[in-house]
Amino acid sequence: MAIVPMKKVTVAALQSELQALMSALQQFSGIEVTKLEPQVLESLQNLDPSSLKHGYEESLRQLRFCMQHLEPYEAAKGKLRMLKEGRPILKQSHYYDRCQDKWWIPLYNTIKKWDDEDRKLQSQKTALEAEVSALQPVKGIEFSGEMLSSFHYAAAELGILHKDQLGMLESFMAQTLPEAHFEKLGIEKDGILVLLLTHTKDEVALQTFLHTLRYSRVQLEFETAPTQKIPEIREALIQLDQLRGNLAAQIEQHAGALEELRAASDMITSEIKKCDATALLGSTRSAFLLEGWVPVPLFSDFEKIVMDTCGGAAALTSRDPNEEDHVPVLLKNNAFAEAFEPVTAMYSLPSYFETDPTPVYAPFMLVFFGMMLSDAAYGIVMSSLSLWALKALNLDLKQRKFAKLFLWLGLSTAFFGVLYGSYFGDLFSAQITPVWLDPSSNPMSVLYVAIGMGVIHIYVGLGIKAWNLIRNGKIMDAVYDSGLWVVTLSGIIMMLLGIETIGKIIAILGAVGLVLTQGRDKKGIVPRLASGLFGLYGITGYLGDVLSYSRLLALGLATGLIGSAFNLMVRLIGFGPLTFVFAVLIFLGGHTFNLLINILGAYVHAVRLQYLEFFGKFYTGGGRAFAPFATESKYCQFVK
Repeated sequence: MAIVPMKKVTVAALQSELQALMSALQQFSGIEVTKLEPQVLESLQNLDPSSLKHGYEESLRQLRFCMQHLEPYEAAKGKLRMLKEGRPILKQSHYYDRCQDKWWIPLYNTIKKWDDEDRKLQSQKTALEAEVSALQPVKGIEFSGEMLSSFHYAAAELGILHKDQLGMLESFMAQTLPEAHFEKLGIEKDGILVLLLTHTKDEVALQTFLHTLRYSRVQLEFETAPTQKIPEIREALIQLDQLRGNLAAQIEQHAGALEELRAASDMITSEIKKCDATALLGSTRSAFLLEGWVPVPLFSDFEKIVMDTCGGAAALTSRDPNEEDHVPVLLKNNAFAEAFEPVTAMYSLPSYFETDPTPVYAPFMLVFFGMMLSDAAYGIVMSSLSLWALKALNLDLKQRKFAKLFLWLGLSTAFFGVLYGSYFGDLFSAQITPVWLDPSSNPMSVLYVAIGMGVIHIYVGLGIKAWNLIRNGKIMDAVYDSGLWVVTLSGIIMMLLGIETIGKIIAILGAVGLVLTQGRDKKGIVPRLASGLFGLYGITGYLGDVLSYSRLLALGLATGLIGSAFNLMVRLIGFGPLTFVFAVLIFLGGHTFNLLINILGAYVHAVRLQYLEFFGKFYTGGGRAFAPFATESKYCQFVK
């Protein structure tokens, strides 16, 4: 079984049973509730749980507000520890009853009050910091603005003058206002802080001249001098920080409520999901109608839940999908192929009515990856880490599939490493001989195997295409679009292998067949032949696909040669007392780098061979993943 068969179900029951049934189905997690078809809704009304949903959304906002402010004070946990512990398992009925009481509201109000006060303190701090910043140009001044404005017969001018224009000001003061006082108080970047004192009768002349210069006036707005005001502000900032620290300490005392807040968040989110699912239903005054998709293996359990919850007072019908339905897809494979399902999902899930390619391409990807990484020691490291992750860490379903995938890929890498005699590159080449051959000294043999694997891979893709066409009753299309390509390619391969006469005849017969059939949907002989000739041009694509498999040799050589290069560096350093540490660092660092970079390369190229060279022959994709109506499990797992 690859794609799990589905049933379209319809349930009609009394309104009084709605909430109980929706709760039971959410706990069941085995039905995808769908919107009713338009023709059905004509005689029904949509249920509208929007007011209830708005209440839940407000509760969720309050919970997230509390969590956001408490999480910074939570004891830090490493990612590894979090994976080991996993999500806590909690009793659903207990937390459901607690959520009905909205126990978090007093905590929310308290944190909200503290947060408002903290915002005010932060605003005051920002204003004081701005004042300190504004006073920096005059921080050395020991007089106040009030003192400057207290003169009766003198006018004071305090400002910053660009240093390039200092000479102009000095010349003016000496020639025009010789009795005026002029003092440089300090340097601020490209400017000079200056103080000018002149008689009030000369104030206008002085200001008129200053307007011609790059000069900006400085206002001393405080009653105290900057040398006194800045320390006062900084003392106020210290006090504000202490007040904010006291508030933070009060908030920190409630960090222990985080687990319950998260559980409540999941519970409330589950209730919002229930409202969304309920909005898809139709109703009359006394009854409701529900439609959805249920996997066939779960249908009997679903039927029992409906009848038990509704006390037998429910009408349940089901039917098989038809081609007009947009059926959700749920994959179910054996333990080996299941590990490769994330690779399929990254491309696109199969449509419900086509073949799941996962169990077919999984062996090919396993072999391709192993040939490209091909080091026994690297494979053992990969498999060991994957096995440890599966045993020691509390992984979710998707994470477990990836761990299993790399467990299998590691075993394949170790297998081909033994065949090639590669253990951390050539580290043990003198002690361990290859079971098969050394790719660096005999690359052509590996290339022939790689090309042969590619041909088989492409033939399997064409075979699946033929099977899909035959299953849909298009037997002749399978012959034309798959069979003739196999004949043509086989003839060309025979010619390359030296069987020229028979190979040429087979290739010509296949090519003629393609020309005559590839344009069969066209009207008229000329359009058909033209389209057939264009279709035959696709042979270049097949030849390019076959050559793509040479990467199985190229990446395998790269892994071994890079590893051997690091080994050579270690040998050149030697193993003396002073060089031992450097040798160990180069060995560990070099092989770690080689392992990681070539895992990435081998994975990407193994996946590419599936997506382009294999899927392109038969795969449509476009499937929609089965999305069951279930409880939220972001932070915890609920059990009955």
